[in-house]
Amino acid sequence: MNPTTPTIGDGTRILHFLVDTILIAIIAYLVYGWWNFHVMYWNYTPYQYGVFFFATMWVYVFLFEFIFLRTPAKWLTGTKVVSENGGRPNSLQFFLRATLRTTIVSMFGLAWNGQPFHDTFSKTKLIYAAKPAV
Repeated sequence: MNPTTPTIGDGTRILHFLVDTILIAIIAYLVYGWWNFHVMYWNYTPYQYGVFFFATMWVYVFLFEFIFLRTPAKWLTGTKVVSENGGRPNSLQFFLRATLRTTIVSMFGLAWNGQPFHDTFSKTKLIYAAKPAV
């Protein structure tokens, strides 16, 4: 990637977090309700909401970024995920990114290296891809 390419600031990352988390929570709640229907009527094993939330988060992040290089929040801000050299990340990078983003400690990387753990360890970056939707 060109060193002069502007990377994404903390405010944009916070907006990504808020928008994506709201969407993930809604999807997870719908799946949780669907599962609980089966628990009630067909004796499926019950699970807490957190299991559905984190599973939905991993699938959401992995599929959106693997297919489109962006989540709905990134579409909103006109950003996308690229590898450190500016190209499309490989499957392992997407897997690592989704797995690390699902952990609670992912954002602590901002404190000492300016990017979250899921960017650092997957060797990816966020860049501006197009004009933002808003």
